[in-house]
Amino acid sequence: MATRTTLLLRALTLRCPHCGGRGLFRHWFAMKASCPSCGLSLTISNSVGANLLNLVTAEFILMGVLTAVIVQSWPNPPWNLLQYGAPLLMIAAPLLLYPVSKVVFVAFDLALHPAARPDLRVHGIGDPPP
Repeated sequence: MATRTTLLLRALTLRCPHCGGRGLFRHWFAMKASCPSCGLSLTISNSVGANLLNLVTAEFILMGVLTAVIVQSWPNPPWNLLQYGAPLLMIAAPLLLYPVSKVVFVAFDLALHPAARPDLRVHGIGDPPP
């Protein structure tokens, strides 16, 4: 079994957290049911968690960008740019992060519950050592 760091790094590059295989998505907003390489089930029982991860990450990015712009341009921040740029970033960030959040959530699930994954136990991967 890969380390948690390896699982996360694979997920961040849109690869299968388990085997590192590519081709997990039919298109940007549609994930395949399983990994084409190893057969890992990509269906997430709690897609609310993946969506929450997506929105929280987008919020942190927005706050980081706003803080950086205000600090760098103080004492005259570009309020008009921030007024229009912040809503645009809040719309764009979740759309751009959508596939990453789905695969990262699968990686979290795999890291926290490897023995509970029946699709892996069939191949003997998630079985506890003898």
